[in-house]
Amino acid sequence: MRRELLIITALALGAALRASAQESMLDQEIDNRDGTRVAVRPVFDPQPPSGCAPVRVVATNGSARELSWTFDFTSATTAYRRNNTHQSSFGLKTMARSTGSAVFLVPLAVGYGDSSGYRYNQHNFRVNVSTDAHEDRSGGSYNARVVGFPAIAISKSLADANLTKLNDEAKRRSSSSSGRTASEVFASSFNPDDLPEDWLGFSGFDYVMITALDWDAMRPGVRLALTQWVRFGGKLHVYVSSSTVQLSGLPSEPPGVTGAKSRMSLGQVLQYSWNGSTLPAADTVSRYDRATQREEILTEGYTGKAGAWGLIHDLGKRSFASWQVLAFLLVFGILVGPVNLFLLAPPGKRHKLFFTTPLLSVGASVLMIVLILFQDGTGGIGRRMITLNIEPAETTAYVTQEQISRTGVLLSSGFEMPQPALIEPLALPDSAWAKLKSDVQSQPTSLSQRGKLRSGNFFQSRTEQAQSIRTAVSTRARLELKAGTAADAPPMLISALGFTVSDLFYIDAEGKVWRSNAPLVTGQASALEATTDVALRATWETASADAGTALHNVLQADPAQRKGCFFATAKQAPGFTQETLPSIRWTDDQIIVFGTVAKP
Repeated sequence: MRRELLIITALALGAALRASAQESMLDQEIDNRDGTRVAVRPVFDPQPPSGCAPVRVVATNGSARELSWTFDFTSATTAYRRNNTHQSSFGLKTMARSTGSAVFLVPLAVGYGDSSGYRYNQHNFRVNVSTDAHEDRSGGSYNARVVGFPAIAISKSLADANLTKLNDEAKRRSSSSSGRTASEVFASSFNPDDLPEDWLGFSGFDYVMITALDWDAMRPGVRLALTQWVRFGGKLHVYVSSSTVQLSGLPSEPPGVTGAKSRMSLGQVLQYSWNGSTLPAADTVSRYDRATQREEILTEGYTGKAGAWGLIHDLGKRSFASWQVLAFLLVFGILVGPVNLFLLAPPGKRHKLFFTTPLLSVGASVLMIVLILFQDGTGGIGRRMITLNIEPAETTAYVTQEQISRTGVLLSSGFEMPQPALIEPLALPDSAWAKLKSDVQSQPTSLSQRGKLRSGNFFQSRTEQAQSIRTAVSTRARLELKAGTAADAPPMLISALGFTVSDLFYIDAEGKVWRSNAPLVTGQASALEATTDVALRATWETASADAGTALHNVLQADPAQRKGCFFATAKQAPGFTQETLPSIRWTDDQIIVFGTVAKP
């Protein structure tokens, strides 16, 4: 009876997976003797073109022993001879005669190297499932991604009656636009009940479209995940069928209005009116057409097409010294050819070639290694720009880190990320040092994630490479208003940040701007002086000048309008700066800090 109940449970779970809007990657019986079964299904259909894909897994163990499951995912773009790949591995244990479930956040391959004239949009997403007691099982999907259009996630309540028309309109527009590839995808649909409770599950999307009822029905963990995604730059669009709706935990404005209230850190929350059943296809697609795209930022945003990236200038230029390689090859060719044949192994002593040629080759190889080590050294140098958003009410700091490095000889290219983070390579301008570029000459990415370990070609010897890193750090760091200050006295801020800040500005509840001209150390209080919003904007512009174009533009969105917030700079931020390859020597970090000031 117990076995029959287990099999019925497994079949019901599998049926629930198949009944959803998303197609299962894998849904197979592993052992028909005891009902051991596994089902793997993505939450979003189709997958976004970057970030992480949340994948739901249900594993039923019908055996009398504990089973360890391993899920190996491969995400690959399918451009001819430029197949970017990202592999990852996850584990799950199920007790005897029990069912286990999990949501894995699977990193996705980005389509680096696609030309601007024609963009490939096919995505091969596969999973291989193995246990310690059964043969492997595999499955996958091969779908078109969104291309030439922002990555949008749309809830089932909005998609059911509208997605087909929206897809048709998006395809019609892109087909009629010169120089753009036709996209059949307007948005990726999802069931709100399936959403992950981790912001990484939304990290590949530019927009999320939901209804006010969707938001009210979401689990608190999902609401928090969406809120964190917005703080990293996501745009949450809530469709309401009445006047302005106050959404729990989110700012609100009248539908269609964009202003200071709609901003949350680097992102926005906006409301739009609809009739509760259908969306006008043309107007809706126009709302998102030609908007900023995360995938395009990764593949082209740092290549100089949208303006020079300051960190490239800070890193400086260095000659690749290719003439030394040519001179070495010329000398080696002379030694191994004429000198070897006529002096070291002349006619009558040709048998010496069996000794002289290998010795010359080994000697040349050793000399080449010595020259490279002497010229480039080991490890590398790098520059970083860190944006640190501290929100005391959420006990979280949102770290957005951009970095570029130039390496010599690397003895190891793998590194560990101590906490969950999204790290994505950035395409760079064409140079002798850059391998990841925005054109067809780009080297494909081959990346891997195994728990905390990241490997592949994130870092390579004698190369310039750049990455974008985003992570949410749990912390009680804060700036707090000092209690007991007289109403007519200048405000005082107390630091519990854990590091020293300078160029500190504070905008009070009335919108008045205050400034501290001295560095503020942790544990100390600082009396502020009145200043102007012009001074705030000028200082903030200078501090954020080396951020990438897209991030810089967001940071410049009128900081003086953010009442109750602070803005500052720092030289170090231990515990928040994300360390990657240990052999890189990072110097002159540029750190900007902002967030909400805690009230006593």
